[in-house]
Amino acid sequence: MPGSMSRIDEPKTPLGLVKPYEKPQITVCAGPAPHYECGKEDLYSGLLSEANRLNIPLALTPGKCGCTGSCLNGPYLSLPRMGLFYQQVKTEHIPFILKETILQGKILFPILRLDHLQSIRGDLIWEKSSRCLMTLDASYCMVQVAEYLIKFHAEESCGKCTPCRLGIKRLTEVIEGIGRGRANSEALSEMETLTALMTQAAYCSFAGKASDIIMAILSYFREEFEAHIKEKRCPVGACKMY
Repeated sequence: MPGSMSRIDEPKTPLGLVKPYEKPQITVCAGPAPHYECGKEDLYSGLLSEANRLNIPLALTPGKCGCTGSCLNGPYLSLPRMGLFYQQVKTEHIPFILKETILQGKILFPILRLDHLQSIRGDLIWEKSSRCLMTLDASYCMVQVAEYLIKFHAEESCGKCTPCRLGIKRLTEVIEGIGRGRANSEALSEMETLTALMTQAAYCSFAGKASDIIMAILSYFREEFEAHIKEKRCPVGACKMY
C-alpha cells in the first residue's frame, strides 16, 4: 500500500509502551453468530500462516466481539498495543499488516477505522445498524464497559422525561451492583425491563439508543454478568467485589 502509511515511533496503548520482549499482538473479531459472511475465519488462518512463514512471533487471538454475522465494515482487526482498529480487512492485506504495521509500526490508512460519528470511546466499536460490538482486546470486563456506557449516556440525557431520566439512573444502579457483587438474581430481568420501558415510553429516541447498546452487551456477554451475580467473581479479574 505505497503512499498510505504513517510512521509511529513509539506505539502506545492505555497500558503503556510496547516492551521489546513482548510478542506483537493482533486481535481478530469473533462472536456468537453461527455463520460469518465477512471472511474473518480466512483472515485469522491467513495471519497465522503468514506470520509463521515470515517467522514473526505473533500473538494472535480472537477478539471479544458480539456480532450477528452481517456487519457492514467487518472483518475487524485490532492492534491493542497501538490502540488501533482496522476494518474491511481482506486476506490480501495480510502481508502489509505484518511487514509494515507489525514490523515497522506504520499505519495502513486505507483500512484504518476512523468514525467521526462515534464519540463514545476509541477502544470500542459499536455498529448500531448491525449490532456489532468489539473491544480492542479480550481483557475487557463487559460489565465495566456497560457501566461506563450507561454513565456516558446519563451525562448526555436532557432529563425531561421520566422513562429516560429515572430509567438511566436505575439502570446505572443495577449495573454498578452487578460489577461490585451486590446484585441479586433478579438483576438481569430488571435490566431487560428497564431497557424495554426506556425504548417504548420515552419522548425521543435517545433512551432507546442508550439502552440498545446495553442490551447488545448483555445479550452477547450474558455469561459475564451471570458470573458477577451468581459466583461473585469477575471472569477477567477486573472488578473488585464488596
